[in-house]
Amino acid sequence: MGGMVRHLHFAAALILFIILTQDLQVYPELMAKLIGNSGTYDPPAPGANAADFFAGTIDGQRIHFRRWGANGNPQLPIRTAILSHGNAGTMDDYYTIPRWLAGKGIATYVYDYRGYGLSTGWPTEQGIYQDVEAIWREAQHRDHAKPETTLVFGHSLGGGPSSYLAEKYNMAVLMTAATYTSVPERAALHPFFGRLAPFVWTNFPNRERISHLKDTCLIVLHAKNDDTMPFAMSQRLLGAYHGTSRALFAAHASAGHGDIIQFVPELAEPLLPQCRALTAN
Repeated sequence: MGGMVRHLHFAAALILFIILTQDLQVYPELMAKLIGNSGTYDPPAPGANAADFFAGTIDGQRIHFRRWGANGNPQLPIRTAILSHGNAGTMDDYYTIPRWLAGKGIATYVYDYRGYGLSTGWPTEQGIYQDVEAIWREAQHRDHAKPETTLVFGHSLGGGPSSYLAEKYNMAVLMTAATYTSVPERAALHPFFGRLAPFVWTNFPNRERISHLKDTCLIVLHAKNDDTMPFAMSQRLLGAYHGTSRALFAAHASAGHGDIIQFVPELAEPLLPQCRALTAN
């Protein structure tokens, strides 16, 4: 009997530990920082037409961001873009997409969430919303960004702040890659800890936000072999869209979860011109 009680106490303690440390699971860069393995910061490469800055949030954090200047003739009504990266790594990993967009005449902003890279603070859902709002203010200040000429992109976790910005400001285009319907819905699919999904305090309700989009054009990209974010979630995001523009989709057969960002230009290039939100401007 005593052994059973000890096992129950251990199981309860383990469950409590998992719940209380969930930030380290949702934002693994925090753990990398704690163990001193978060990598080194690489400044923009010479000749990249990119420069780094810091933006201030309303709660006093400093958010590190990189602005890639437009270096090509405008090909679309889009003039600015804001990119939100996944939960592992930093903005240093994002250069393929900014170069592609900059070459299309689009000034592009990539940033690190609070607690990531050189940004201060500890990441939370509400905090990350403040982070992306700070970058939006920078885009307005530096490039006179307007919702009707702005694209927001989110990879994996980045789908959360991107769909938030798209819904709140009615952005021209919301593009996601390998993202989820909501964090609790993804957590519920875990084979061992799925029953703890009701205790997840991070939400990022992407499907709900997409259902509220008005004339924002939705572009969803996903790899069929993604073993981190189920491919079926992309179909649920598409099915949630009821806006007046278009919901467009492209799949990659073998890019996986992280590497799909390298294929975004190839997948999205033929889709962007199809957005009614762009042709109407």
